[in-house]
Amino acid sequence: MDAFDPTRFETMRTRPLTAADERKNAQKAADDFEQMFVRTLVGSLRATSKLGDEGGMFGSGPGTDTYGDWFDQNLAEQIGKDGKIGIAESIMRDWERHEQIPIDQQAGTARLAADRAFRAATNALGKGGVDVVR
Repeated sequence: MDAFDPTRFETMRTRPLTAADERKNAQKAADDFEQMFVRTLVGSLRATSKLGDEGGMFGSGPGTDTYGDWFDQNLAEQIGKDGKIGIAESIMRDWERHEQIPIDQQAGTARLAADRAFRAATNALGKGGVDVVR
């Protein structure tokens, strides 16, 4: 067996992240947060449900907590895949708006323009309103 040689790791230095890599990492973090949120929500709803005298959705015997966790995880994954509740998209828009991640050139430009228009309209309303007749 060879002795440990720390110089061999010099060739494994990480390259700087590209804009696409940053967006991909941010999207994964936003998706993971959305799934965790939905799982917590589903778990809370399931824990408070009572079906008859059995004490819950899966009864009260051994292993009910395991089945409950599996149920929560799978339902959260399905909702995340199929039903997208919009938390991840909202997080990504927020990060783009605050320039914490690179803007998606295709969809981001239109979204940012809409956000700026919305903020301008909101500011105008605070100052007396918007003249929509002109």
